[in-house]
Order: sequence, then C-alpha cells, then structure tokens
Amino acid sequence: MILAEFLQDLSDALFPPLCIFCMNVLALKEEKIFCASCNKQIVYLTNSHCTLCGKIFPDSPADDHLCGDCLQSKPFYDLARSAVAYDGVMHEVILQFKYGRNIVKGTALADLLAGFIFPDIDWPSFDCIIPVPLHIRRLRSRGFNQSLILARALGKKHHLPVEFSLLKRRKMTHTQIGLNQKEREQNIKNAFEVSDPKQVAGQHIILVDDVLTTGSTVNECAKTLKKEGAARVVVVTLARVV
Repeated sequence: MILAEFLQDLSDALFPPLCIFCMNVLALKEEKIFCASCNKQIVYLTNSHCTLCGKIFPDSPADDHLCGDCLQSKPFYDLARSAVAYDGVMHEVILQFKYGRNIVKGTALADLLAGFIFPDIDWPSFDCIIPVPLHIRRLRSRGFNQSLILARALGKKHHLPVEFSLLKRRKMTHTQIGLNQKEREQNIKNAFEVSDPKQVAGQHIILVDDVLTTGSTVNECAKTLKKEGAARVVVVTLARVV
C-alpha cells in the first residue's frame, strides 16, 4: 500500500494531472478533472426539477414536480436525468471531446458522469446499459461513439453490461443542430431499430447519451425500445441544455 502511494506521488510529480479545460496543474488532491476555478463555472444539476424529464426549474422554491411539457405529452422514457448544464466550460470541453476527437477529455468526462450521484436511480434494478447509436457512416467519420465511452464508464461503476449493438441507427439523419423541436422529432422519426427484440423484451434499460437538448433523440430511442417490449427505459446524459 505504501509502495503504491509512493509510485502514485512519483507519477504525479513527473506527470502532474492537468485540468481538462484550462490545462493548469491540479494543485489539490480533491481536484480530479477540473481545477477549482473551472469547476466553479460548471453548473451541477441538483436544483428542483421535473420528476419525469429532469427539466430544471432555476431558483424555484417549489419541490420537484412535473413540468408543463410532460403534463401535456408524456415521453416514452420513464425518467431522464443529467449531471451538468451544457454551458460555458462544459459546453467547450464536450465539443473538444465530440468533434475534436479528444478521447482523453472524453474519458475524464465519462469518469465525471460515473461519479455523479443520481438519487432517484436505483442502479441494481436495471439489466443493462445501451448507448444512443451513431449511424455507421458517422461512426466511421468520427472514429468513435461518444455515448459508448460514457456508457462503459457507467457500466464499470455500477456493474452493468453495456449492450452497444442492441439498438441501431438504421438511417442517416441530418445533424440536429439548429433544428427546433418539431424539426428534430421529424428528422429522427423511425431512425432506430432493435437488432434482437428477444434481448430487449422485459428488460429495464439505462439509455445513455452525451447531451440532452429537446429530448427528441432519446425519446425516439425509448419509443423503439418500448415497442419491442422493454419494461422500463431511463435516460442518463452527461449534460443538458438548461
């Protein structure tokens, strides 16, 4: 144990850990991913929220409750939760991971998500984790699926299998960036399929994505999984637009 601690201290001295945003040395042991300055700029989503979709109610004195959107039209997923707001530092780091192909930063973000506590998610009650899939053409172009990297970190943390081939994107859709909610829903409609319905039927599934914007993509995924008999689908994302 003493030797392991010595080797870790030696490694930190030779190769000090850096903040994944500003690249300054992490001076304190409690600084794992971001330095104190950058961490202060990140909004961790622990405020009052919708009990279903997880939409945040900023500065609301009320307890958690259903939002107007969920009261009007219930989504196909059973719950959606996110760790941080998609803004500022987190927005930039996710872009560097996703479009800059920075796997090192992606791995650090995956650790952040895996270490985040979601009080209303009972992890042992789930059967598997499924990442939102990319179309094969986009996967080849990017070289990796960012949702799979996040899903694997969650799977390791909570001892759940990651089934990355059960849900497939069967059509190449336009990017969702710049589209309003109705356009996003139309763009993503019927974009997914289940490769083996027998493995989905009756299952309690965690569906993982990087960012939740309007929820159109994860809702379409949940719709596809529920159609094939999934008993429950809970969405977990690293960030969400607030």
